[in-house]
Amino acid sequence: MELLMTAGPTEISPRVRAAMNKEIQSPDFDEKFKVFYKKLIQKTKKIYRTDKDLLILGGEAILGLEAAVSSIIDKNNQVLCITNGFFGDGFIDFVEMRGGKPTTVKHPYDQPINIEKVKESLEKNNFKAATIVHCETPTGILNEIDELLNLLRENNITTIVDAVSSLAGTPVPTDKIDICIGGSQKCFSTPPGLTTITVSQKAWREIEKHKQDTYYTSLKPWKDMWLENNQFPYSNLVTNLYALNESTDMILEEGINNVFKRHRKTHKTCIELCKNLNLDFYPKKPETMSPTVTAIKIEGKAKKIQKTVRKQNKILLSTGLGELQNDIIRIGHMGYNADINKVRKTVEAIEKALK
Repeated sequence: MELLMTAGPTEISPRVRAAMNKEIQSPDFDEKFKVFYKKLIQKTKKIYRTDKDLLILGGEAILGLEAAVSSIIDKNNQVLCITNGFFGDGFIDFVEMRGGKPTTVKHPYDQPINIEKVKESLEKNNFKAATIVHCETPTGILNEIDELLNLLRENNITTIVDAVSSLAGTPVPTDKIDICIGGSQKCFSTPPGLTTITVSQKAWREIEKHKQDTYYTSLKPWKDMWLENNQFPYSNLVTNLYALNESTDMILEEGINNVFKRHRKTHKTCIELCKNLNLDFYPKKPETMSPTVTAIKIEGKAKKIQKTVRKQNKILLSTGLGELQNDIIRIGHMGYNADINKVRKTVEAIEKALK
């Protein structure tokens, strides 16, 4: 059996797999399912640590990223895209697809966000919204965004944050975020297929003002139908929701702060093991890395190492993305994989492959 140590999807626990075998319910006509869904929402809010409206959309987390932009951005709207990675750059594309006008505050991929650069941009433009990535999974960097969110709030800017690979693995300042996006296949450790998303009242007001010209990539049908009329805008992914329900139970049983502690401890072990092998990390400063993923710099050899580790030890790792796809090996230690024994086994396999 192969060990999946990619930076998402993660391994899935036996409990979650068993939950997916439950008899399917009708999301549209079985009132018991709606009760189940409401309870799942409340449990997921505890993991988000917020009382904001929370939705669970039927689609991989990219749906949430695009829907957030599609729901509030009109043609010629000024949008501040703060980016230091692959997914931060992706937000620029979504804004341009909507006809918005992105102003980009770019940083090197191996360095965290510099708030002073953001301040300079705020002095020159009036922005409707800002996009940020909390954890840039392809490079392993965790951006400190508390102060940045305060700054954007002071300027009355609606914030859209990709927290897909940090939610449920490390604290996210969700109460300061207008639209916060998570995904089922990362720290929740369930199959790809669901987006979790919180929406503030400020964001809902912007959505109401915006002429919605999409359906599946719009959040407004969820407000009109689910939040206000207790009807789903489309058929839910029932089996995926069963999986998410079980994973939320597991997280809450452990305690969210204990889950954060487990991720920190696993990440610290991973860093120490890699240092013992004299491996280089991709971020300039290893302390800026997320407790959910470790990015190792292996220039020009990442794919070869990935292939060798899989062949020799039946462990699948992530490489980098885009231009860095052959220069970075990533160990995903998030969710069910935030496990010291799994990390130790993985680093030993990398050592063997390098030899």
